[in-house]
Amino acid sequence: MTFYDFIKIGLQKNNRCPIIPSERIFVPRTYVGKRRWNLYFYDAVIFKFHALERTASLTDKSPSRDLSSRVALRGGGAPADMVYQALEEVSPDPTGIRNKVVLVKPNAGFLAERIGTGLVTDSETVRGAIRFFRDAGAAKVLVGDGAIAGVDASEALKAAGIEAAARQEGGLPVNLDKGEPVHVAVKDPMAVDGVRLSSIALEADLLVSVPVMKSHMNTVASLGIKNLKGCLLRREKQRFHHLAEEERFQRWHRWKTLERAIADLYSVLRPGIVVVDGVVAMEGMGPSMGDPKPLGLVLASRNVLAAEMAALYIMGIHWREVPHVFLAAQKAGVDLPEEISALDVDLNALKAFRSPFARAVPENIAAMFPCFKIMEGDACSACCATVMAFLKQKGRRYEDRKEGSLRIVLGKNIDPDLVDDATILLGNCTAGLRGRGRFLPGCPPVGSDIEREIGRMDEEGIGAPGTQKIIRRRGGSL
Repeated sequence: MTFYDFIKIGLQKNNRCPIIPSERIFVPRTYVGKRRWNLYFYDAVIFKFHALERTASLTDKSPSRDLSSRVALRGGGAPADMVYQALEEVSPDPTGIRNKVVLVKPNAGFLAERIGTGLVTDSETVRGAIRFFRDAGAAKVLVGDGAIAGVDASEALKAAGIEAAARQEGGLPVNLDKGEPVHVAVKDPMAVDGVRLSSIALEADLLVSVPVMKSHMNTVASLGIKNLKGCLLRREKQRFHHLAEEERFQRWHRWKTLERAIADLYSVLRPGIVVVDGVVAMEGMGPSMGDPKPLGLVLASRNVLAAEMAALYIMGIHWREVPHVFLAAQKAGVDLPEEISALDVDLNALKAFRSPFARAVPENIAAMFPCFKIMEGDACSACCATVMAFLKQKGRRYEDRKEGSLRIVLGKNIDPDLVDDATILLGNCTAGLRGRGRFLPGCPPVGSDIEREIGRMDEEGIGAPGTQKIIRRRGGSL
Protein backbone atom coordinates (compact mmCIF):
# COMPACT_ATOMS: atom_id res chain seq x y z
CA MET A 1 0.00 0.00 0.00
CA THR A 2 1.38 3.40 -0.97
CA PHE A 3 1.39 6.46 1.22
CA TYR A 4 -1.23 7.98 -1.13
CA ASP A 5 -3.54 4.95 -0.66
CA PHE A 6 -3.08 5.12 3.09
CA ILE A 7 -4.10 8.79 3.24
CA LYS A 8 -7.03 8.32 0.89
CA ILE A 9 -8.46 5.36 2.79
CA GLY A 10 -8.17 7.29 6.03
CA LEU A 11 -10.02 10.25 4.55
CA GLN A 12 -12.75 8.06 3.10
CA LYS A 13 -13.35 6.38 6.45
CA ASN A 14 -13.87 9.80 7.97
CA ASN A 15 -16.20 10.91 5.16
CA ARG A 16 -13.63 13.50 4.12
CA CYS A 17 -12.89 12.23 0.65
CA PRO A 18 -15.82 12.30 -1.81
CA ILE A 19 -13.44 11.39 -4.63
CA ILE A 20 -13.93 8.63 -7.20
CA PRO A 21 -11.46 5.98 -5.94
CA SER A 22 -9.66 5.45 -9.24
CA GLU A 23 -9.18 9.14 -9.94
CA ARG A 24 -5.71 10.65 -10.01
CA ILE A 25 -5.66 13.97 -8.19
CA PHE A 26 -3.70 16.94 -9.53
CA VAL A 27 -2.35 19.89 -7.60
CA PRO A 28 -2.27 23.51 -8.81
CA ARG A 29 1.11 24.50 -10.24
CA THR A 30 1.37 27.33 -7.74
CA TYR A 31 1.79 24.79 -4.94
CA VAL A 32 4.72 23.01 -6.53
CA GLY A 33 6.38 25.42 -8.93
CA LYS A 34 9.42 24.18 -10.81
CA ARG A 35 9.65 21.03 -8.70
CA ARG A 36 6.17 19.91 -9.73
CA TRP A 37 7.03 16.44 -10.95
CA ASN A 38 9.45 15.65 -8.10
CA LEU A 39 6.93 16.68 -5.47
CA TYR A 40 3.75 15.75 -7.34
CA PHE A 41 2.88 12.72 -5.24
CA TYR A 42 3.42 14.33 -1.85
CA ASP A 43 1.86 17.69 -2.68
CA ALA A 44 -1.20 16.15 -4.34
CA VAL A 45 -2.01 14.22 -1.17
CA ILE A 46 -1.46 17.11 1.21
CA PHE A 47 -3.39 19.56 -0.98
CA LYS A 48 -6.39 17.25 -1.17
CA PHE A 49 -6.29 16.57 2.54
CA HIS A 50 -6.53 20.24 3.46
CA ALA A 51 -8.84 21.38 0.66
CA LEU A 52 -11.39 18.64 1.11
CA GLU A 53 -11.32 18.89 4.88
CA ARG A 54 -12.15 22.60 4.65
CA THR A 55 -14.84 22.09 2.02
CA ALA A 56 -16.48 19.22 3.85
CA SER A 57 -16.68 21.19 7.07
CA LEU A 58 -18.44 24.08 5.33
CA THR A 59 -20.81 21.72 3.57
CA ASP A 60 -21.70 19.93 6.79
CA LYS A 61 -22.54 23.19 8.60
CA SER A 62 -24.59 25.00 5.97
CA PRO A 63 -27.34 25.56 5.31
CA SER A 64 -29.27 25.09 8.53
CA ARG A 65 -32.39 22.94 8.36
CA ASP A 66 -34.48 25.95 9.23
CA LEU A 67 -34.19 29.41 7.69
CA SER A 68 -33.43 31.30 10.88
CA SER A 69 -30.25 32.94 9.55
CA ARG A 70 -30.61 36.68 9.21
CA VAL A 71 -31.18 38.21 5.78
CA ALA A 72 -29.79 41.76 5.74
CA LEU A 73 -31.11 44.34 3.27
CA ARG A 74 -29.56 47.65 2.31
CA GLY A 75 -30.65 50.17 -0.30
CA GLY A 76 -30.07 53.67 -1.54
CA GLY A 77 -26.41 53.99 -0.59
CA ALA A 78 -23.00 53.48 -2.14
CA PRO A 79 -22.78 49.79 -3.16
CA ALA A 80 -19.52 49.03 -1.33
CA ASP A 81 -20.83 50.60 1.89
CA MET A 82 -24.17 48.76 1.64
CA VAL A 83 -22.40 45.42 1.23
CA TYR A 84 -20.08 46.09 4.15
CA GLN A 85 -22.99 47.02 6.42
CA ALA A 86 -25.07 44.01 5.34
CA LEU A 87 -22.16 41.66 6.05
CA GLU A 88 -21.64 43.26 9.45
CA GLU A 89 -25.29 42.54 10.23
CA VAL A 90 -25.15 38.85 9.28
CA SER A 91 -21.63 38.35 10.71
CA PRO A 92 -21.62 40.25 14.02
CA ASP A 93 -18.71 38.12 15.26
CA PRO A 94 -16.19 37.83 12.39
CA THR A 95 -13.58 35.96 14.43
CA GLY A 96 -14.32 32.80 12.45
CA ILE A 97 -12.99 34.56 9.34
CA ARG A 98 -9.63 35.48 10.86
CA ASN A 99 -6.67 33.77 9.12
CA LYS A 100 -8.99 32.02 6.67
CA VAL A 101 -8.79 31.89 2.88
CA VAL A 102 -11.94 33.44 1.39
CA LEU A 103 -13.14 33.09 -2.21
CA VAL A 104 -15.43 35.91 -3.30
CA LYS A 105 -17.18 34.46 -6.35
CA PRO A 106 -19.02 37.11 -8.43
CA ASN A 107 -21.08 36.46 -11.53
CA ALA A 108 -18.49 37.62 -14.06
CA GLY A 109 -18.48 34.94 -16.75
CA PHE A 110 -19.58 37.28 -19.56
CA LEU A 111 -17.42 39.87 -21.30
CA ALA A 112 -19.08 43.19 -20.44
CA GLU A 113 -18.79 45.88 -23.10
CA ARG A 114 -19.93 48.44 -20.54
CA ILE A 115 -20.71 48.40 -16.85
CA GLY A 116 -24.04 49.08 -15.18
CA THR A 117 -26.12 46.79 -17.39
CA GLY A 118 -26.77 43.93 -14.98
CA LEU A 119 -24.73 41.53 -17.12
CA VAL A 120 -22.14 40.96 -14.39
CA THR A 121 -21.84 41.66 -10.67
CA ASP A 122 -21.11 45.31 -9.95
CA SER A 123 -17.44 45.86 -9.15
CA GLU A 124 -18.35 48.11 -6.21
CA THR A 125 -20.45 45.31 -4.71
CA VAL A 126 -17.40 43.07 -4.96
CA ARG A 127 -15.24 45.83 -3.47
CA GLY A 128 -17.42 46.01 -0.37
CA ALA A 129 -17.19 42.25 0.15
CA ILE A 130 -13.39 42.19 -0.21
CA ARG A 131 -13.04 45.12 2.18
CA PHE A 132 -15.18 43.42 4.82
CA PHE A 133 -13.27 40.14 4.72
CA ARG A 134 -9.89 41.87 4.70
CA ASP A 135 -10.91 43.96 7.72
CA ALA A 136 -12.17 40.79 9.43
CA GLY A 137 -8.65 39.38 9.26
CA ALA A 138 -8.87 36.93 6.36
CA ALA A 139 -5.45 35.59 5.44
CA LYS A 140 -6.23 35.88 1.75
CA VAL A 141 -9.24 36.99 -0.30
CA LEU A 142 -9.44 35.37 -3.71
CA VAL A 143 -11.79 36.99 -6.22
CA GLY A 144 -12.70 35.00 -9.29
CA ASP A 145 -15.05 33.22 -11.64
CA GLY A 146 -15.02 30.86 -14.60
CA ALA A 147 -16.39 32.07 -17.93
CA ILE A 148 -18.89 30.90 -20.52
CA ALA A 149 -17.58 29.22 -23.68
CA GLY A 150 -15.54 31.53 -25.86
CA VAL A 151 -14.72 34.01 -23.07
CA ASP A 152 -11.50 34.27 -21.05
CA ALA A 153 -12.43 34.72 -17.40
CA SER A 154 -9.41 36.92 -16.72
CA GLU A 155 -10.48 39.29 -19.48
CA ALA A 156 -14.06 39.24 -18.18
CA LEU A 157 -12.92 40.18 -14.66
CA LYS A 158 -10.86 43.00 -16.10
CA ALA A 159 -13.67 44.33 -18.33
CA ALA A 160 -16.10 44.30 -15.39
CA GLY A 161 -13.75 46.39 -13.26
CA ILE A 162 -13.57 43.55 -10.73
CA GLU A 163 -9.86 42.88 -11.25
CA ALA A 164 -9.00 46.50 -10.50
CA ALA A 165 -11.29 46.62 -7.45
CA ALA A 166 -9.75 43.41 -6.12
CA ARG A 167 -6.19 44.69 -6.41
CA GLN A 168 -7.09 48.06 -4.88
CA GLU A 169 -8.64 46.34 -1.85
CA GLY A 170 -5.88 43.79 -1.33
CA GLY A 171 -7.68 40.86 -2.96
CA LEU A 172 -6.19 38.41 -5.44
CA PRO A 173 -7.97 38.08 -8.82
CA VAL A 174 -8.11 34.46 -9.97
CA ASN A 175 -9.34 32.72 -13.12
CA LEU A 176 -11.15 29.60 -11.94
CA ASP A 177 -10.80 28.10 -15.42
CA LYS A 178 -7.02 27.95 -14.84
CA GLY A 179 -7.39 25.48 -11.98
CA GLU A 180 -6.78 21.75 -12.12
CA PRO A 181 -9.73 19.32 -12.29
CA VAL A 182 -11.00 17.91 -9.03
CA HIS A 183 -13.77 15.34 -9.32
CA VAL A 184 -16.24 15.34 -6.44
CA ALA A 185 -18.82 12.59 -6.15
CA VAL A 186 -22.48 13.48 -5.65
CA LYS A 187 -24.47 11.57 -3.05
CA ASP A 188 -27.99 10.54 -4.10
CA PRO A 189 -27.71 12.29 -7.48
CA MET A 190 -30.64 13.73 -9.39
CA ALA A 191 -28.74 14.19 -12.67
CA VAL A 192 -24.95 13.73 -12.26
CA ASP A 193 -22.87 11.24 -10.28
CA GLY A 194 -20.07 13.74 -9.87
CA VAL A 195 -18.82 17.18 -10.85
CA ARG A 196 -15.45 18.48 -12.03
CA LEU A 197 -14.60 21.53 -9.97
CA SER A 198 -11.77 24.00 -10.29
CA SER A 199 -9.09 23.25 -7.71
CA ILE A 200 -8.86 27.00 -7.04
CA ALA A 201 -12.42 27.01 -5.71
CA LEU A 202 -11.42 24.33 -3.22
CA GLU A 203 -8.52 26.33 -1.83
CA ALA A 204 -10.94 28.48 0.14
CA ASP A 205 -12.02 27.97 3.74
CA LEU A 206 -15.05 30.15 3.01
CA LEU A 207 -16.90 30.43 -0.31
CA VAL A 208 -18.89 33.64 -0.75
CA SER A 209 -21.34 33.67 -3.67
CA VAL A 210 -21.90 37.20 -5.01
CA PRO A 211 -24.40 36.94 -7.89
CA VAL A 212 -26.11 39.73 -9.74
CA MET A 213 -29.90 39.39 -9.65
CA LYS A 214 -31.16 38.18 -13.05
CA SER A 215 -34.03 36.65 -14.93
CA HIS A 216 -32.72 33.62 -16.81
CA MET A 217 -34.00 31.92 -19.96
CA ASN A 218 -33.00 28.45 -18.78
CA THR A 219 -33.53 28.56 -15.01
CA VAL A 220 -36.14 31.34 -14.51
CA ALA A 221 -33.81 33.20 -12.12
CA SER A 222 -30.08 33.33 -11.46
CA LEU A 223 -28.98 33.98 -7.87
CA GLY A 224 -26.59 32.51 -5.29
CA ILE A 225 -27.08 28.84 -6.15
CA LYS A 226 -26.98 29.24 -9.93
CA ASN A 227 -23.83 31.35 -9.51
CA LEU A 228 -21.97 28.26 -8.28
CA LYS A 229 -21.87 26.98 -11.85
CA GLY A 230 -18.86 29.23 -12.45
CA CYS A 231 -16.85 26.97 -10.12
CA LEU A 232 -17.21 24.11 -12.58
CA LEU A 233 -14.05 23.65 -14.59
CA ARG A 234 -14.17 24.83 -18.19
CA ARG A 235 -16.34 22.51 -20.34
CA GLU A 236 -18.02 21.02 -17.31
CA LYS A 237 -20.26 24.09 -17.43
CA GLN A 238 -21.42 23.15 -20.92
CA ARG A 239 -21.86 19.50 -19.96
CA PHE A 240 -24.58 20.58 -17.54
CA HIS A 241 -26.61 21.80 -20.55
CA HIS A 242 -26.14 18.58 -22.53
CA LEU A 243 -26.95 15.85 -20.03
CA ALA A 244 -28.82 12.89 -21.44
CA GLU A 245 -31.87 11.71 -19.52
CA GLU A 246 -31.27 8.41 -17.73
CA GLU A 247 -33.80 5.84 -16.57
CA ARG A 248 -32.26 5.65 -13.10
CA PHE A 249 -33.25 9.30 -12.56
CA GLN A 250 -36.83 8.67 -13.62
CA ARG A 251 -38.33 10.04 -10.42
CA TRP A 252 -36.81 13.43 -11.29
CA HIS A 253 -37.74 13.51 -15.00
CA ARG A 254 -40.42 16.16 -14.60
CA TRP A 255 -37.64 18.75 -14.13
CA LYS A 256 -34.92 19.64 -16.62
CA THR A 257 -31.56 17.93 -16.27
CA LEU A 258 -29.89 21.35 -15.96
CA GLU A 259 -32.00 22.31 -12.95
CA ARG A 260 -31.30 18.97 -11.25
CA ALA A 261 -27.58 19.16 -11.99
CA ILE A 262 -27.40 22.58 -10.33
CA ALA A 263 -29.07 21.09 -7.25
CA ASP A 264 -26.50 18.27 -7.31
CA LEU A 265 -23.71 20.86 -7.51
CA TYR A 266 -25.12 22.73 -4.52
CA SER A 267 -25.09 19.53 -2.50
CA VAL A 268 -21.27 19.34 -2.72
CA LEU A 269 -20.35 23.03 -2.90
CA ARG A 270 -22.32 25.26 -0.52
CA PRO A 271 -21.37 28.88 0.10
CA GLY A 272 -20.94 30.00 3.68
CA ILE A 273 -22.27 33.47 2.82
CA VAL A 274 -24.19 34.93 -0.10
CA VAL A 275 -24.33 38.59 -1.16
CA VAL A 276 -26.94 39.34 -3.84
CA ASP A 277 -26.17 42.35 -6.03
CA GLY A 278 -29.30 44.27 -6.94
CA VAL A 279 -27.58 47.58 -7.63
CA VAL A 280 -28.37 47.14 -11.31
CA ALA A 281 -30.14 43.84 -11.95
CA MET A 282 -31.21 42.28 -15.26
CA GLU A 283 -34.78 41.43 -16.25
CA GLY A 284 -36.24 39.94 -19.38
CA MET A 285 -33.92 37.97 -21.63
CA GLY A 286 -31.22 37.08 -19.10
CA PRO A 287 -28.59 35.93 -18.57
CA SER A 288 -27.05 38.12 -21.27
CA MET A 289 -29.66 39.86 -23.46
CA GLY A 290 -31.98 41.26 -20.83
CA ASP A 291 -32.67 44.85 -19.86
CA PRO A 292 -31.00 46.69 -16.97
CA LYS A 293 -33.20 47.02 -13.89
CA PRO A 294 -31.73 49.54 -11.42
CA LEU A 295 -32.83 48.64 -7.89
CA GLY A 296 -30.03 50.18 -5.83
CA LEU A 297 -30.02 47.38 -3.25
CA VAL A 298 -28.00 44.48 -1.88
CA LEU A 299 -28.90 41.65 0.46
CA ALA A 300 -26.75 39.21 2.40
CA SER A 301 -27.19 36.09 4.49
CA ARG A 302 -25.28 33.14 5.87
CA ASN A 303 -28.11 30.93 4.65
CA VAL A 304 -28.14 30.64 0.87
CA LEU A 305 -31.72 29.36 0.69
CA ALA A 306 -33.00 32.20 2.86
CA ALA A 307 -31.24 34.67 0.56
CA GLU A 308 -32.74 32.95 -2.49
CA MET A 309 -36.25 33.25 -1.07
CA ALA A 310 -35.81 36.92 -0.21
CA ALA A 311 -34.31 37.80 -3.61
CA LEU A 312 -37.01 35.85 -5.47
CA TYR A 313 -39.66 37.70 -3.49
CA ILE A 314 -38.17 41.01 -4.61
CA MET A 315 -38.22 39.72 -8.21
CA GLY A 316 -41.89 38.72 -7.93
CA ILE A 317 -41.09 35.02 -8.30
CA HIS A 318 -42.19 32.23 -5.94
CA TRP A 319 -39.56 29.63 -5.15
CA ARG A 320 -41.83 26.90 -6.53
CA GLU A 321 -41.28 28.44 -9.98
CA VAL A 322 -37.50 27.88 -9.76
CA PRO A 323 -36.82 24.13 -9.75
CA HIS A 324 -33.10 24.24 -8.93
CA VAL A 325 -33.89 26.17 -5.74
CA PHE A 326 -36.50 23.82 -4.30
CA LEU A 327 -34.55 20.75 -5.49
CA ALA A 328 -31.43 22.09 -3.76
CA ALA A 329 -33.48 22.64 -0.62
CA GLN A 330 -34.84 19.11 -0.84
CA LYS A 331 -31.34 17.66 -1.09
CA ALA A 332 -30.27 19.76 1.90
CA GLY A 333 -33.22 18.54 3.99
CA VAL A 334 -34.79 22.01 4.17
CA ASP A 335 -38.53 22.59 3.93
CA LEU A 336 -39.00 25.96 2.28
CA PRO A 337 -41.92 27.89 3.79
CA GLU A 338 -44.74 29.19 1.63
CA GLU A 339 -44.76 32.60 3.32
CA ILE A 340 -41.90 35.09 3.21
CA SER A 341 -42.78 36.08 6.79
CA ALA A 342 -41.00 32.90 7.95
CA LEU A 343 -37.64 34.53 7.16
CA ASP A 344 -35.61 36.54 9.65
CA VAL A 345 -35.72 39.74 7.59
CA ASP A 346 -37.08 43.27 7.81
CA LEU A 347 -40.40 42.55 6.11
CA ASN A 348 -41.28 46.20 5.62
CA ALA A 349 -38.02 46.85 3.81
CA LEU A 350 -38.39 43.66 1.78
CA LYS A 351 -41.86 44.63 0.63
CA ALA A 352 -40.69 48.15 -0.19
CA PHE A 353 -37.97 46.75 -2.44
CA ARG A 354 -40.32 44.36 -4.25
CA SER A 355 -40.30 45.09 -7.99
CA PRO A 356 -41.45 42.17 -10.18
CA PHE A 357 -39.08 41.29 -13.01
CA ALA A 358 -40.01 40.74 -16.63
CA ARG A 359 -39.48 37.03 -17.23
CA ALA A 360 -37.07 35.52 -19.74
CA VAL A 361 -39.50 34.14 -22.32
CA PRO A 362 -37.49 33.39 -25.49
CA GLU A 363 -40.65 32.88 -27.52
CA ASN A 364 -41.46 36.56 -27.07
CA ILE A 365 -38.42 37.81 -28.92
CA ALA A 366 -38.61 35.05 -31.53
CA ALA A 367 -42.25 36.03 -32.20
CA MET A 368 -41.06 39.52 -33.16
CA PHE A 369 -39.26 37.99 -36.15
CA PRO A 370 -41.65 35.46 -37.72
CA CYS A 371 -39.38 34.92 -40.72
CA PHE A 372 -37.04 32.98 -38.37
CA LYS A 373 -37.81 29.51 -37.12
CA ILE A 374 -35.52 28.76 -34.18
CA MET A 375 -35.27 25.10 -33.21
CA GLU A 376 -33.54 24.42 -29.91
CA GLY A 377 -32.34 21.06 -28.65
CA ASP A 378 -30.23 20.74 -25.52
CA ALA A 379 -28.44 24.07 -25.93
CA CYS A 380 -26.37 26.06 -23.46
CA SER A 381 -26.70 29.74 -22.62
CA ALA A 382 -23.85 30.70 -24.95
CA CYS A 383 -25.53 29.66 -28.21
CA CYS A 384 -28.92 30.89 -27.01
CA ALA A 385 -27.36 34.26 -26.29
CA THR A 386 -25.81 34.35 -29.78
CA VAL A 387 -29.21 33.84 -31.39
CA MET A 388 -30.96 36.36 -29.16
CA ALA A 389 -28.29 38.98 -29.78
CA PHE A 390 -28.46 38.41 -33.53
CA LEU A 391 -32.23 38.76 -33.59
CA LYS A 392 -32.21 41.92 -31.51
CA GLN A 393 -29.47 43.55 -33.56
CA LYS A 394 -30.12 42.27 -37.10
CA GLY A 395 -33.56 40.65 -37.15
CA ARG A 396 -35.40 43.62 -38.69
CA ARG A 397 -33.28 43.33 -41.84
CA TYR A 398 -35.11 40.17 -42.84
CA GLU A 399 -38.73 41.24 -42.35
CA ASP A 400 -39.54 40.72 -46.05
CA ARG A 401 -38.93 36.96 -45.80
CA LYS A 402 -41.68 34.38 -45.60
CA GLU A 403 -42.71 33.15 -42.18
CA GLY A 404 -40.35 30.43 -41.02
CA SER A 405 -38.15 30.71 -44.13
CA LEU A 406 -34.90 31.24 -42.18
CA ARG A 407 -34.26 28.25 -39.95
CA ILE A 408 -31.62 28.05 -37.23
CA VAL A 409 -30.92 24.92 -35.20
CA LEU A 410 -28.87 24.90 -31.99
CA GLY A 411 -28.05 22.32 -29.34
CA LYS A 412 -27.92 18.55 -29.28
CA ASN A 413 -30.67 15.97 -29.79
CA ILE A 414 -32.41 17.65 -32.72
CA ASP A 415 -34.65 15.55 -35.00
CA PRO A 416 -32.62 15.15 -38.25
CA ASP A 417 -35.84 15.36 -40.28
CA LEU A 418 -36.05 19.04 -39.33
CA VAL A 419 -32.82 19.83 -41.15
CA ASP A 420 -32.18 20.44 -44.86
CA ASP A 421 -29.66 22.41 -46.92
CA ALA A 422 -31.44 25.67 -46.07
CA THR A 423 -31.04 25.14 -42.30
CA ILE A 424 -28.28 26.86 -40.35
CA LEU A 425 -26.67 24.56 -37.78
CA LEU A 426 -25.31 26.80 -35.05
CA GLY A 427 -22.38 25.65 -32.92
CA ASN A 428 -20.34 22.55 -32.32
CA CYS A 429 -23.22 20.68 -30.69
CA THR A 430 -24.92 20.43 -34.09
CA ALA A 431 -21.84 18.92 -35.78
CA GLY A 432 -23.53 15.52 -36.06
CA LEU A 433 -25.96 17.03 -38.58
CA ARG A 434 -23.37 18.88 -40.66
CA GLY A 435 -24.00 16.67 -43.69
CA ARG A 436 -27.64 17.79 -43.76
CA GLY A 437 -27.45 21.54 -43.19
CA ARG A 438 -25.18 24.59 -43.17
CA PHE A 439 -22.84 24.05 -40.23
CA LEU A 440 -21.35 27.03 -38.37
CA PRO A 441 -18.61 25.79 -36.01
CA GLY A 442 -17.85 27.50 -32.74
CA CYS A 443 -18.54 27.32 -29.05
CA PRO A 444 -20.34 29.53 -29.55
CA PRO A 445 -20.29 31.12 -33.01
CA VAL A 446 -21.09 34.84 -33.15
CA GLY A 447 -23.98 36.71 -34.70
CA SER A 448 -21.90 37.86 -37.68
CA ASP A 449 -21.45 34.19 -38.62
CA ILE A 450 -25.22 33.86 -38.98
CA GLU A 451 -25.39 37.06 -41.01
CA ARG A 452 -22.67 35.89 -43.40
CA GLU A 453 -24.30 32.50 -43.86
CA ILE A 454 -27.65 34.06 -44.74
CA GLY A 455 -25.77 36.21 -47.28
CA ARG A 456 -24.25 33.09 -48.86
CA MET A 457 -27.69 31.48 -49.02
CA ASP A 458 -29.02 34.55 -50.82
CA GLU A 459 -26.16 34.38 -53.32
CA GLU A 460 -27.02 30.74 -53.99
CA GLY A 461 -30.69 31.57 -54.40
CA ILE A 462 -31.60 29.58 -51.29
CA GLY A 463 -32.26 32.37 -48.85
CA ALA A 464 -33.77 34.99 -51.16
CA PRO A 465 -37.17 36.37 -50.13
CA GLY A 466 -39.98 34.02 -50.96
CA THR A 467 -37.84 31.10 -52.14
CA GLN A 468 -37.77 28.84 -49.09
CA LYS A 469 -40.26 26.21 -48.06
CA ILE A 470 -41.50 26.15 -44.48
CA ILE A 471 -40.69 23.19 -42.25
CA ARG A 472 -43.07 22.91 -39.33
CA ARG A 473 -41.44 22.59 -35.93
CA ARG A 474 -41.35 19.21 -34.23
CA GLY A 475 -38.65 20.03 -31.69
CA GLY A 476 -38.18 22.62 -29.01
CA SER A 477 -38.29 26.31 -29.78
CA LEU A 478 -36.54 29.33 -28.41
